[in-house]
Amino acid sequence: MALPRHIFAPAFRHQKLSVFFAGLVCIVVYVATFATAAEATLSALTMTWDKGVEARMTVEIPHAGDEASQAQSDKVQQAVALLRAMPELATVTPVPDEETIALLKPWIDNPEVLKAIPVPSLIDITRKEGVSLTPADVLAKLKPVAEDARVDEHAAWLSDAQHLVRGLSIMAFLMIGLTAVTLVIAVSLVCRAIMATEKDTITLLHTMGAEDRDIARHFQFHARRLAAPAAWLGFGLALLSSAILLFFLRHIASAASLQPMHWLVLAVMTLLVPVLAVWIAAFSARLSTLKLLHALP
Repeated sequence: MALPRHIFAPAFRHQKLSVFFAGLVCIVVYVATFATAAEATLSALTMTWDKGVEARMTVEIPHAGDEASQAQSDKVQQAVALLRAMPELATVTPVPDEETIALLKPWIDNPEVLKAIPVPSLIDITRKEGVSLTPADVLAKLKPVAEDARVDEHAAWLSDAQHLVRGLSIMAFLMIGLTAVTLVIAVSLVCRAIMATEKDTITLLHTMGAEDRDIARHFQFHARRLAAPAAWLGFGLALLSSAILLFFLRHIASAASLQPMHWLVLAVMTLLVPVLAVWIAAFSARLSTLKLLHALP
């Protein structure tokens, strides 16, 4: 039996149910989109860091002092020469003293104090792809010229960052799951409220020969009609919030380092959120309505 398309529209507007429903969808999509965008961006940035940092090490040669038998610059030059002779290394780059001192400026703004600090000399090295090279191997090579040198392997702190990102990803998926469950429960409650106000109308429709699936289809239509604009509004607000967050974090995690494929995956994942939210709202409205209709005498 064909029913008028807007037969239940007044019921959805009754007691501002439509405003409540649309507002809830907007909030749910906002939270889920923000969590999805944050998780995908963090994962992509971690992958970028992994590729760019995992093979890198930093050699630290302590400051020799004025009374040392060998000048600091000569010591660094000899260390660089030994490192460049190693076939396992792809690049060997001495870090200028000015850059090393600049790393301390956020904590020490007194130029006189900076000059008095015995700042060590740093050398950035990158091992070749597929080569197994440990900090101990580098130290053994440098022992003849810099016995007190230290080597920092970037992969060590990168592993800690990966554990943090993995934990945040689990929390993001949990938030997305909870928002989806919240949406299903809210849709069921709205449909229950409308069914209570339209009980006489539904009874009359049954008497006229309307089937449960026809009535449920109309609930599904109205749920989709209300959810779609609210979902895209929440999606837009989430993108704006994400852009603001990235702006404030631009010095810590630059999104410019992401590859085009990362941006494509991020776009697809975030676009799926409002689409799935509308589908979940409509499908939940249909299922909850059918369940309630079957329970009617």
